[in-house]
Amino acid sequence: MNATATLYDVLGLPPTASEGDIHAAHMRLVRHYQNGIHGLSGAEADQRIQAIKGAWWTLSDPGRRLAYDTGLAAAQALATAAGQPPASEASPAAPAAELPPLGVLPPVIEVELKSAKRSPLRIMLGVIGSLMIVGLILQIFFSVFAFRQVAGSGDAALEAQQRLIDAERRQTYGDLTDKEIAELEHNSVLQREENRALEEDRRKEQAKKQEEYARERALRERKNYADQVSNELRMQEAMDKQKANWERQQQEAQARREQAEEDARIQQRLAREREQWRRELQR
Repeated sequence: MNATATLYDVLGLPPTASEGDIHAAHMRLVRHYQNGIHGLSGAEADQRIQAIKGAWWTLSDPGRRLAYDTGLAAAQALATAAGQPPASEASPAAPAAELPPLGVLPPVIEVELKSAKRSPLRIMLGVIGSLMIVGLILQIFFSVFAFRQVAGSGDAALEAQQRLIDAERRQTYGDLTDKEIAELEHNSVLQREENRALEEDRRKEQAKKQEEYARERALRERKNYADQVSNELRMQEAMDKQKANWERQQQEAQARREQAEEDARIQQRLAREREQWRRELQR
């Protein structure tokens, strides 16, 4: 059996590789053949890059990958039915640096069917497999063709966009010459710059006013706070003075009471002494 490499072999990945693995392998291999040391000529490196991009383009899209996997599975089933081992068992996948360049046609498993002892089942499977392979070849061919058309239509898209821009300019400016259009656009640019400068000045003036208002508000708040603190201090001072006067009055009243009590005791003692002298005189 003679088997060619699959698209998974081109990227050096197994058929179970995820979409992220496919993107990572594509970027790594393209960078390798563009800037790395690969020992190939420029034409061979370009062929490898085209093969890698074609494999990535097919496998990165879920629909195209499903169609490719279906055709590949059918080809392997056909090879198995014909008594040949599948492509994955025929030979190990070669590394991406050693793969032969792939063209438009997808990898196809070439199978030699022995003419001897052909059963109807083998014939039917062979026909079905051949039809599926042909369909897959056509699909991959048109996919790669579309890919190349998209890749090569960049300049055409730019030209179409430029023509659209020119048409819009003509629709806007009419029959003016290019010089007059350029002058109008220059004046428009100057006017926009002037408007931006005026807008910037207005914004700065507004920001300055807001800053002054914020500063005045902060000054008012500090003054109000200072007045409040001053009033609280005066009130506290008046309360302290009132309390001191009350305490002094209480102390004076207490002193007067004590003095009155002392005077009363003295008067009582004097009265007792006078009474005692009077009695002694009467004897």
